[in-house]
Amino acid sequence: MASTGAVRPGATSTLAAPGRRAVEGLSVVELEVGSRCNRACSYCPVALNPRPPVPARMSDEVFFATVDQLAEVSFAGRLSYHLYNEPLLRRDLPRLVAAVRGRLPAALQVLNTNGDLLDDAKHAELRDAGIDIFYVTRHSPGDYPDRPAQVVQTWQDLTLTNRGGSLTHLPVATTAMRHTPCHAPSEMLIVTVTGDVLLCYEDADREHVMGNVLRTPLPEIWTSERFRAIRRRLERGDRSVDPMCARCSNVSHAEHDRSAIEDTVLQANGLTDRTGAVEILKRRSEAVRRGGTT
Repeated sequence: MASTGAVRPGATSTLAAPGRRAVEGLSVVELEVGSRCNRACSYCPVALNPRPPVPARMSDEVFFATVDQLAEVSFAGRLSYHLYNEPLLRRDLPRLVAAVRGRLPAALQVLNTNGDLLDDAKHAELRDAGIDIFYVTRHSPGDYPDRPAQVVQTWQDLTLTNRGGSLTHLPVATTAMRHTPCHAPSEMLIVTVTGDVLLCYEDADREHVMGNVLRTPLPEIWTSERFRAIRRRLERGDRSVDPMCARCSNVSHAEHDRSAIEDTVLQANGLTDRTGAVEILKRRSEAVRRGGTT
């Protein structure tokens, strides 16, 4: 299992280049490049805390420290720019995207956005900078423009969770949910604006910090005994490992290797199998980009 340093058959693995240390099992990196959103949806923690007590923007120090450390382990999974924020609030997002493309050429860059601030010009700029897929979730009724490399869903398509129990107006975790395995922490690296690495993206209160990228190398954080011990229990369905996990109603990571690409994105791209999906989508994206169309 990822938490023990061995890779499951069929699981995504980040392989290090010769002489470099591997970060086994890691298939997703989500960078919180900003901590603000232009919306406050009732089913999102932003509705409760629109201005969390952290910087509004991730500093270049944190951003490039993270990207450089990912480059050292040849990260080749999916990379996105969100936690509960709207990435397009950062006007310099194309600069960050271009830096990732230069340092992590095999990473599949997926922009998760509510689409409010995305127009044709911004789409073209970000596509040229390195975004491979625009994953738009619309939270208001009405049509939305079709664009290349863009997948659109609406809020009705979402499977809402109670965000580790923080959204008390949403259904509580059932007994079955509390015994459902969770592989999210075994596959996903969540880095906040301050460089803290969270146990899970459902940690709306930022309380479960596994380390900080400015103080501890990512491989050491990822393979720490504390992180591994929590993963082992969650993979067995033991959510009593932590009160947040015990309250959580998210069961979308019950099977391993389901974190990198969501079903909606797979289907929109004509794929039915997650095996090699990141590599396939990245290859397609770069082929279109080299052909001069977006």
